[in-house]
Amino acid sequence: MIYNDNFFREKLVELSRDPTLVEPRIWIASALALKGDPRGLKALSDQFDSCLMSGNPLFALWCLLLIKEIAPISEIMPLQRRFAMDQSDRAQEYQAIEFDDHAGETNHDELEEVSELVTSLEGPDLASHALAVSLDWSLINTLPVESKVVPLLSAFPESTLLQLINVLNLRSFSEGEPLIEEGEEADGVYWICAGKVEVTRRNQNAETVKLAELGSGALVGEMGLVTRSPRVATVTALSPTKAVLLPSNAYVLLDEARDTVNFALSNLVGRRMLDNLTKFSPVFKAIPTEAHPELLSQFKAKVVPAGEVILKQGRPGRGLFLILDGLVQVDQLGSIDSKWLREGDIFGEISLVYDSPVSATCTTA
Repeated sequence: MIYNDNFFREKLVELSRDPTLVEPRIWIASALALKGDPRGLKALSDQFDSCLMSGNPLFALWCLLLIKEIAPISEIMPLQRRFAMDQSDRAQEYQAIEFDDHAGETNHDELEEVSELVTSLEGPDLASHALAVSLDWSLINTLPVESKVVPLLSAFPESTLLQLINVLNLRSFSEGEPLIEEGEEADGVYWICAGKVEVTRRNQNAETVKLAELGSGALVGEMGLVTRSPRVATVTALSPTKAVLLPSNAYVLLDEARDTVNFALSNLVGRRMLDNLTKFSPVFKAIPTEAHPELLSQFKAKVVPAGEVILKQGRPGRGLFLILDGLVQVDQLGSIDSKWLREGDIFGEISLVYDSPVSATCTTA
């Protein structure tokens, strides 16, 4: 990305529209820092402090990883420890933070001034004004309590978090660029810091189905931690996007916390796959969202060896099966060609709902 005058104007316009936005402040600070402006590093450090204090840990992590690209290790280590301590504490019990009574007030005169200056300033003057706005702590955006922790990452103890921070990578994606492509080998787990992404998947008719649009705070690619199998969906940037990557070659660091990983992922993955289930299955599209938790509680994990017949055509059904990992071959009497089901696909729902015999034989491949 080229950090020119148009870039700074764009971010200042965002701030003039919504003064509580933290994201453009970080973009501005990172732009200055990467241009070699020492004020940018100071702005990033201050943004790290304000984001951590106001309970926006993913933005704080974004700032931390940007600082790691510029600052010496002696300056980075204290920030890493503070982040790890903050997240391990919040994961156990969130403590409300008290702010000054005037902290959330917006100076509308200043915002009008921003709008006027955006069209008149150039070069260093424009960058200086952008920096001043990015450092304004009076416009801290306080988030809901549930946003005070980073999904999955905050489930780990402080010691594990410190190890993970050292192997996290900050990745940039332009509009239209894929973060993850269906069928490719998993390269890791992504946390979306800034921007917006679209999640799509091909159905059995090779049609592309949109599953979701996700923004800052979202976790994508977590299935790779569970299955270690090729990607089951495509994730594409809808706008310039920053994401934190935990690379798959670092999964070994999680082995000591395997129980923690499985517990944290079980809810995340289960809800994600249940949402997909209601999109792909005509039978389950009718289930209201408020009933999803109860439905999810009825599922049980099962490991099935290769070559085992799960459902036999003509026999009574055994329930609904949702494939987390692996392949299932589907054969019907009188049909020459087999159908294949893979991660995320379902089978057995028709006989379950209509209490009818199974219509095809399903065998693990």
